[in-house]
Amino acid sequence: MRGIASFSTLIFSFLVLSSSAKAGIYDALCGGFECRVTVTPEKIISPFGVIPPNRVTSWGGAGDSSTSVGTGVATTLLLGPVGLAGFFAKNHDFDFLVSGYNEKGKKTYLQIQFKNNKPAKKFASEMFQVTGLGMGETRSADE
Repeated sequence: MRGIASFSTLIFSFLVLSSSAKAGIYDALCGGFECRVTVTPEKIISPFGVIPPNRVTSWGGAGDSSTSVGTGVATTLLLGPVGLAGFFAKNHDFDFLVSGYNEKGKKTYLQIQFKNNKPAKKFASEMFQVTGLGMGETRSADE
């Protein structure tokens, strides 16, 4: 009986904590400067402004990943055959633009850039979840 109570407490605390911990915090570049961007169900926060998710009118992103040939050549010359692993190095560059209205009704744009594909993918997924908009979809200011 004691084990069931402990298990129930564990499940309850997991559900409560996981529902309240739905905030993504990202180290990114905003306008070319290092910044921290936070995405919660209540707000999308960057140094350039705050937009509630229900006031986002559109968001989108673009970017690419490319192999770093220079790194591959340099590591091969320095390390011989072991340096061939340098050809697996990738350069990432992903840019996002979030458009919407802040809590006072002023048009706001958030420019966010990632140099790593993992946070970029997580950011895109989280934006879809909190805004209800897919990348490139729009909604009017009235909505």
